[in-house]
Amino acid sequence: MGSLIRSGDWDSASTDMHSSIRDRAWEQALNTRFDAVVVGGGINGACLYHHLCKAGYRTLLLDKGDFACGTSQSSAMMVWGGLLYLTFFDIKTVVQFCTSRDEMIRELGDWVKPFSLRYLPDRKKGRSQLLNQLALYLYWLLGKCRRQRPRLQNTYPEQQLIDSSRFKSSLLYQEAHVNPSDARFVCRWILPHRSVDHVPLNYCRLGAGGYDKSRRLWRLEVEDRLAGRQGEVKARFVFNTAGVWTDAVNQSFGVQTPFRHVYSKGVFIGLRREENHQVPLIFENPDDPALDCFTLIPWGPIALWGPTETVARDQETAYQVEPDDIRILLEQLNRHLRRPVGVSDIVSLRSGVRAIAVDRNSPPPDTTLGMSRRTHVCKAEDVPWITIFGGKLTGCITLSASVTRSLGEHLAPSGQASIHSPGLNGGPREGFPGLEASFPAASWCAREELCFRLEDYLRRRTNISQWSPRGGLGRNNENLSRLRELAGVFSNGEPGAESKLIEDYRSVVRRSFDDVLARC
Repeated sequence: MGSLIRSGDWDSASTDMHSSIRDRAWEQALNTRFDAVVVGGGINGACLYHHLCKAGYRTLLLDKGDFACGTSQSSAMMVWGGLLYLTFFDIKTVVQFCTSRDEMIRELGDWVKPFSLRYLPDRKKGRSQLLNQLALYLYWLLGKCRRQRPRLQNTYPEQQLIDSSRFKSSLLYQEAHVNPSDARFVCRWILPHRSVDHVPLNYCRLGAGGYDKSRRLWRLEVEDRLAGRQGEVKARFVFNTAGVWTDAVNQSFGVQTPFRHVYSKGVFIGLRREENHQVPLIFENPDDPALDCFTLIPWGPIALWGPTETVARDQETAYQVEPDDIRILLEQLNRHLRRPVGVSDIVSLRSGVRAIAVDRNSPPPDTTLGMSRRTHVCKAEDVPWITIFGGKLTGCITLSASVTRSLGEHLAPSGQASIHSPGLNGGPREGFPGLEASFPAASWCAREELCFRLEDYLRRRTNISQWSPRGGLGRNNENLSRLRELAGVFSNGEPGAESKLIEDYRSVVRRSFDDVLARC
């Protein structure tokens, strides 16, 4: 499923999970003069926060929801090398993204791994197989031959799944993927950096504020959404990395930039993974160029199919999966498989919104397919405010390192450099009914990983709500007793709080999953 609680629902959920750790962080935030405030805890904000902390900048990270609760929890989890740009002969960008991808594989060890993909040319209507082979070889060469050489395979395990009349040969090539999920990938950048100089606060909304030019200082109003308290933080620089909410944040502070965002909605459905499905399958879509290709990606016990790509006019509703999204995806998938799948086979849903940077005066697009996913860094003319437009998993290190170096030209760090590397501590693990994998224990995440709500745990600290049907409830609520145990961790021991957490969660599952499928 997608994020089960959108930003407008946070205030109505249980609120008293903040601990002494949270209280200390809040006091540090109010009593520290920060070098930088980073607004938005998605991939751009998380990676930038890491680099600023490592460089010794006193840094505050703010997110109005949980870390990675927006687009950064709904990606394909692939670290692409820029194959899309080869279609437009943008060689420079391909080389840059390939370099960034391989740098992440080299530097981030077991949590960014090489990953083979299988491209399946359509024998009836698809592109020329020879042309596809030449393109993948050129792509490999532009990546300086660091990944495995592309190769043609006529026999492979996934042939048992697909329609052999349309697909026979396959082209295998390599990219990379994050492990174990995109949301946990984001958290790994953030959570090691917590000290008097480095403060990450989720569920903390940025309010009004202004820049005092005489003191060269931002004064920003903030609200702790867990405890219902307000305060003011102070900083020399502000970095707006709010993803799809970037334009709204700029507007509220009167910041003008040459770019704005348009939004592309991408929906995946999660299905039970077949045993012989070992690598992602990429299918051409020659009948509808607006949808280009679809990918069936194995991920633990499920396979993700998608994504759609449609222009979204509104950020909030764009995160909602609609029946039409599901119908399109099932229709496309059943064109390729031997055994048809239906609505009853769906385990989970996920919907993300890509924020694509365009010229501020550009007219609304009819389609976002083929639009550049490049990142743009814009400094405001008269105040120390930097906005990051666009962005993706690939290149997050390169972008953040460059922005941190640029800050060094204007401001020397005033704090202690963080000595921690990206990653998360081990801690105890526990299982979940129906899943073979084990997960970080809920009590550990609540104590050590700034995990304050049941949905945080099920969706972002673990993969439970994506791998287990109906957000972990099970097809027939058979996992309800286990969810009650987990809810107890986040109920703070209050009478009736555990039951309310469960009922609220079931209500959101009905609204965002059951009711959507019922209308398909």
